[in-house]
Amino acid sequence: MSTATPVAPSTASEISLVPEQLYSIERAKFAENFNRRPFMLDHSLSGHPAFTMDRLHTLLERSLPIPNKVYWNAGKKRIDQRWSDRPGRDFSIEEAFRRIRETDAWIIIFGADRDPEIHDLLEKGLAEVQEMTGIPLSKEAKSRQSIIFITSPHRITEYHIDKECSLLLQIHGKKTIHIFDQNDREVLTEPELERFWTVDNNAAIYKKELQGRATSFVLEPGKAVHIPINAPHWLENGDDISVSINQNFEYKNDKLANIYRANYYLRKMGMTPLPPGRSRLHDRLKGQGMRLPVALAREARELKEKVKGQG
Repeated sequence: MSTATPVAPSTASEISLVPEQLYSIERAKFAENFNRRPFMLDHSLSGHPAFTMDRLHTLLERSLPIPNKVYWNAGKKRIDQRWSDRPGRDFSIEEAFRRIRETDAWIIIFGADRDPEIHDLLEKGLAEVQEMTGIPLSKEAKSRQSIIFITSPHRITEYHIDKECSLLLQIHGKKTIHIFDQNDREVLTEPELERFWTVDNNAAIYKKELQGRATSFVLEPGKAVHIPINAPHWLENGDDISVSINQNFEYKNDKLANIYRANYYLRKMGMTPLPPGRSRLHDRLKGQGMRLPVALAREARELKEKVKGQG
């Protein structure tokens, strides 16, 4: 007998329901703060039938055979722990999902918009974001996707930064997210950013003594928070299972990434490179100078994946 906990009731007539308005916030406030600072807003998906636990279990089963579409770990975590530092586990992801209340698990389903309903919701959200910001994300975004997080009660999500700007929508349960200013160079140093964009997705270092600089947002069903690119953050779950959906956008901003990559290698050679934005000439030279090695590295990765897939 299944122990899956329904997050919302589902009826046949509700399937394929796309709300008339997904996000509720003053348009000028959204445009002024988007990708600059975090802020809260309302959303209309907390009772949507696409996000019942039974539906999510089906999506999980469909995603498991596809490489890199599911990530999970289980066990107690610290705020300052690395992604690769996984606690021990002696059960499967299916059992982690089924016993989500007691497994201290964190399950991520990437590319959840493969589900037709969730895809329609993503497109609706994208249209609203474009309308409010005036940014043509359908053209300027390198990628956009929906990611679903399913989290055990009281679970910590480690301190980190992302390459995408995102909207985190709380569907079920309650959690608190602590977000820092991405421009505070005591919280997030230039060397950390350089490592992040070049070699280490876990480069951001949590500094407990600076925790007071974070803005904390309590997310309940129907509430969402915007997280700018590279804004450091960590999360702590409440007393119940948490289901959230992250709608994110990665800009076609290879120039900034290449400046950080160039600075990473210059620093390794003993130099103290200028941060982005300090010199237009330096930025241009760094951006152009990194194009070829980055392109070659990308081709090498793609070839490796292709060979791996054929093996």
